[in-house]
Amino acid sequence: MKKIAALSIILLIAACATTPHKSSGLIYMQQGQFDKAVKEFKLWVEETPNNPEAHLWLGRAYIGLRKYTDAADEFVKAYDLDSDTGKVRKEMQENELNTLLTAGKQMFQQGDDEKALKYFKYATKLNPEDERPYLAVAIIYNKQGDYQKAYEYAKKASELNPKDAQAHFYMAKFLQAEGKNDAAKNELLKTIELDSTFSKAYFDLGVMFFDEKNFKEAEKYFKKVISLDSTNLDAWLNLGLSAYRNNDYEKAEKVFKKYLELNPEDSQTWFLLGTTYFQLKKYEDAIKSFDEVIKLEPKNVDAYNFKALIYNKMGKKKELNETLKKIQELQKENKQ
Repeated sequence: MKKIAALSIILLIAACATTPHKSSGLIYMQQGQFDKAVKEFKLWVEETPNNPEAHLWLGRAYIGLRKYTDAADEFVKAYDLDSDTGKVRKEMQENELNTLLTAGKQMFQQGDDEKALKYFKYATKLNPEDERPYLAVAIIYNKQGDYQKAYEYAKKASELNPKDAQAHFYMAKFLQAEGKNDAAKNELLKTIELDSTFSKAYFDLGVMFFDEKNFKEAEKYFKKVISLDSTNLDAWLNLGLSAYRNNDYEKAEKVFKKYLELNPEDSQTWFLLGTTYFQLKKYEDAIKSFDEVIKLEPKNVDAYNFKALIYNKMGKKKELNETLKKIQELQKENKQ
């Protein structure tokens, strides 16, 4: 076995030993000594800076050190330098593609969208049939608000892999931004058909139906989000609002109370719960809710106004006068 291994190294060197730095680098690669390989390949690049093969091997050595952005930069150089023969481009396979994707992801997480776009776009050149980089580009353009380009790349990803739920989701995002709501709904429905756990798609469907004042349908989708993630505050709040707007105050009460168990410092939802109790004629509970609002926002005039309205309905003149006096004080403060 040792003779065979030694022979393979000799053959490898003999096949491509145009420079000692290349042959030394390849030996170090075989031995897993990637730091030494990087040094040799850097010297090779210095000797022949326009040699795409030198950049390719330097990039591969960087992978061994897990320096993925450095590796990606070398692969980009190798690709651009190999515009004539295309020989090196053909050698760039799955490892190089995955490195570009990894580097792109790292840059995206660090907030460097432009560098991430660069790596992802080169990944589309390495393998035009892989939907992953197209979808990654779509996500960045969507983040930047360039919905037209986001749609184009998401559509390409979807064409390459019609079962890619994320591609349909980002196509829906673009269509929503363009006001094409029916088409957006269709894409979102395809998304959840392909991935029944895609909570963001359910949430967006709920929002769309809410905006159309179809509160019953909106409730259905917000409930689905909660079934997938019981701690999703936005889903709980929107479910409560949907029930409230549908005049189902008993359901709204239960949902707002559940939301406040998860997020008790939200003054706006305490206010909503207070108005819900008011609609249900649970005046004492409503007063308590507005008191919670005032604890969190001592100068919330609207909460005092509701308390005054309730005290008036309950015939509590003393409490009403005290509340009206407080309202007058706050109004004077606001004018100053």
